[in-house]
Formats: sequence, C-alpha cells, structure tokens
Amino acid sequence: MDKSESEYAISALLKMKAEQEERAASMRQSGQSWNMRFSSIDYLNLPRIAAMPGTNLLLKAAKEVNLDIGRPFHEQGIASGFFIERIHPLFAVWDARATELNERTVAHIQHGQMVSFEQPMRTRNSRSLPSMPKSASWENVPQLVCAVGKRKVRIRFDADWITTRTPIVDFKSAARRPIIYAGLGQVVGVTDTEIFVSARIFGQPQTPESAMWDYLKSSSGSGPDTLSVDDFVNEFSSLQRTPSTLVVDQGEGELKTVALHFDEDAVMPGQIERELFAQILRVVPEFRRDVRVAVYSLTLSEFANNGVVAPSDVAVDILASKPDLWKTLGIPEMATFIRYKNIAIAKVEGVSIQQATDLHAVMKEASQSYVGAVEVDLESATHRRVYEGFPRYRLVQSDLRLLWSELERALSGDDIEDRLSEWEAVDLFRRVSWEDGPGPHDAEIRDLGNQFIQWLAEDDIR
Repeated sequence: MDKSESEYAISALLKMKAEQEERAASMRQSGQSWNMRFSSIDYLNLPRIAAMPGTNLLLKAAKEVNLDIGRPFHEQGIASGFFIERIHPLFAVWDARATELNERTVAHIQHGQMVSFEQPMRTRNSRSLPSMPKSASWENVPQLVCAVGKRKVRIRFDADWITTRTPIVDFKSAARRPIIYAGLGQVVGVTDTEIFVSARIFGQPQTPESAMWDYLKSSSGSGPDTLSVDDFVNEFSSLQRTPSTLVVDQGEGELKTVALHFDEDAVMPGQIERELFAQILRVVPEFRRDVRVAVYSLTLSEFANNGVVAPSDVAVDILASKPDLWKTLGIPEMATFIRYKNIAIAKVEGVSIQQATDLHAVMKEASQSYVGAVEVDLESATHRRVYEGFPRYRLVQSDLRLLWSELERALSGDDIEDRLSEWEAVDLFRRVSWEDGPGPHDAEIRDLGNQFIQWLAEDDIR
C-alpha cells in the first residue's frame, strides 16, 4: 500500500469512527426525558397522548372536568378551557422519552421515533383554520415547517385538537414570520431531504418575561429588589440561557457552601453520596481538597403547607436573596420542584464558585436525579432553615472521614463498623476512617470493658 492509499484508509476509518459516534449520541438522546414549560399549549392530540406512558395525571384532569378525550376540543365548550388550564403545569414534570431534533441528531432520525423539537417555525395551510377538511396529502394539511441541518422538517397537526381559538391567530401570523414552537411528535416519514412528523403536543415555550409577570400577578408582594428576569429562565428551553451562565466568576480564592438538589424519589439509599463523592474527586484538586458534606431529606411543608405560602414565594426567597448569588436553578423550576417532588439536599462546604460550576456540569451528566444547585447564603433566614443539615462526611485529599455525631454515639456497636466497611468497599478513597469518633481498637476496648464489668458483678456475688 503506497502513502496515498494509506492516507485514504486512515481517512475512511476516521470518517467511520465519527459516524459511529454520531449514531451512538443519537441513540443516547433517544433515552432522554422530555419536559417543557409552556407559555401556551396550542395543540394537544389527546387520544394519541393518552396512549403514551405516564399520562395518568392528564387523564385524571380530564375526568375531573368531564372532558371526553375522544371528542375534539371545539365540541366541548368550556370544559376544554378548564382542562388546558389544569394540565398547563404538568408538562414540566411529565417524563416522556424522546430524541431531541437538532443538527447533531437529524441525520440519524428514523421512522417511528419519538422526537422533541424547539425551533422558530412557519405554518403552512393555516388560512382555512379552524374548519379544515380532512386530507391524506401533506400538501394540504396544516403543518409547522422549519429547517434542521440540511433537512426540512414538516410537523402536521389535526385541526380538531387545536386547544382554543387563540392559537389560530398565531398560526396565521406564523405564515408570515417565524414563531418559536416546542413540542413532541412521532416520525412518520424520512427522506434524504425531509423529515415528516405527526404532532402529539406543541405550544410556545414560556419566556422569562412571561414567567416573571405570572409570578408578580399571583404573588402577594412585588418580590425583593434583587428579583431579575434572569431568575425566571425556562430551564427546558435550549434557546434560553441558564442562570449559571449569568454569574460572574468569583475565582478560586473564596470558599463557599453550595446546596445541590436531587429528586429523592429517583434514588436508592446511599446513591447520592456515591455519585457526588465521585464527582467531587474529579473537580476539586487533591492538594486543595478539604470538603464537608451533608446529605439529608428536605421537608418544605412548613413553607408551603395548604397553600399558606406559595412554592413560587419560597423559590424567590431561596434564589433571589441577593443579586450576586450563584445558582443554576430558575425560580419556576424551583417552584415546580417544591410543588411536585420530594427533595434531597447535598450541602457541600469548602468549594470555590468555579469548582461549584464544574461540579454542577459533571453532576448533570452523571446523575439522572440531580436537578441543580445554589450558593448557601448564611445571611438569609430562609437559607438557614432550608440548608441546616449537619455535615456527616469530610473529604480530605484522597481520604474519606465519617464525622462522629450524637446519632452514631446512640447507635454504636456493629452499625458503626458496618458504615466504615460499606465505604471501604466503594473503593473511591485511599483511606476511610472516623473523625472524632471510634478508633481502630474501640471494639476491643468495649469488649474488655464489658468483661471487666461482668467480672466485678461476679465478684460481688461471690
């Protein structure tokens, strides 16, 4: 083989490798969950959605307002409006599975695949809405149209399942200028130049401005002076910036305490600690590592019990207590989390803001239960109440130290030794030991003490 043939073979292998990596990325995407925070739900194919997994809350809402899921919305009057209003927040916590349709995945989309989308789109065939005749031809049905990569994407929808009359005005406007729509649909056709999708649900993503306006309308007050539109970013939107990108880097000098939030229902006992410790070892340099960690369940009933205090007000207290607070959560996201989820907290003491930012990034990749983080502000009364967990672990260089507490003192005995053995078996650390607790010979000393007490008792009997 001459040099040119060798170079050609290497080039071909590199191309094959790149294609395989792209296909693997696409397959990983297909297992990702899809959620969206909508400003308006414009289309919902209820019979098709009802057949998908995880739609119990939608079906329950339909039953509560006496909505027939088999009849078009426009035939059911006010019940349709009540239903859409009730289900509006549910898509922020609905765990549908889909492949995100973007430039990285578009070349690998296949027939039958469930896809999610968020793009500026135009409409076609919307002039005759809402009275649209049925048609099997893609040239005549109403559809959203956009370009993704080198392919045109056409998303058809059925006029029967347009939620109200308001979206029809936007559909006709979108025939002249693009409007951003986000949603979910199933691929029903693929060619070299086009992808055809049958819509399940779509609407306009909530913007930070509309989210802030909704909060101010519903809140009893105007919120703190530090409240900003950037606090209301839509965390599910790929077109909006996340709060973490808005924070000025504070460098490596000052060490902070940060609180990481997890969906407690999605983890097994000890899982948060194992996932978190593995990532702390990655992002915090060993020679600087002296980190204390508390992991505990969070009960917010005292803040949001029976609607006395709205979850959005609690979220504002947590996230908008001062203007330069580092955070990766938006207020709507935190409010939804409080309302619908059981929360676990991992409080990490002794990291810089840059290390916290890196820790957030790797936790997003490593943990499906991880939601986001916020810097703990000890001057905030809400933060002191919410993030009061007592540290149970200390990571020093490559060692894990279990912190001795009154709980361990009460348990004592075999449970203490079991905790040590469990962490030694994880094989993350050079050494695992107790700090301010039982030493390596404490068990022997306890046995000798018990033997001595028994000997004294027997001597008294004699």
